[in-house]
Amino acid sequence: MDQDETHTLEELLTRYSSIEKLPEVQRIKFEDAVRTGEDPLRIIAYFKTLGIAVREPADLFLRNDALDEEEINAFKIPEGVAVSVESDDLWLVFEVDSASVSELSGGTETIMSGSTALPSSNAAGEPRR
Repeated sequence: MDQDETHTLEELLTRYSSIEKLPEVQRIKFEDAVRTGEDPLRIIAYFKTLGIAVREPADLFLRNDALDEEEINAFKIPEGVAVSVESDDLWLVFEVDSASVSELSGGTETIMSGSTALPSSNAAGEPRR
């Protein structure tokens, strides 16, 4: 899956884990996690040990392409960012407000149609046709 696309949590679990894990997925408000430095899977603390200060939701994607990172993967979802810890098959959703989700999408709003996410505008802000 392209990490620049927005997917539903259900799609991610179906592809990378098991949809049965959906009730086990923990959620936390992104701003609370950043303010306290705490989250259930210690993602913020892990990034800090790598010298990465997580301040914006986009910071959670900084390790996705790192060759030495095999554990943590971040994905855009309509309600924020889903992060998986691959070895333990654990998932956490960082919930962000709609403005922050828009920033993750390069300033485009995401429209969910069935199981397909479509940008409502292109990068220049022009309506999608």
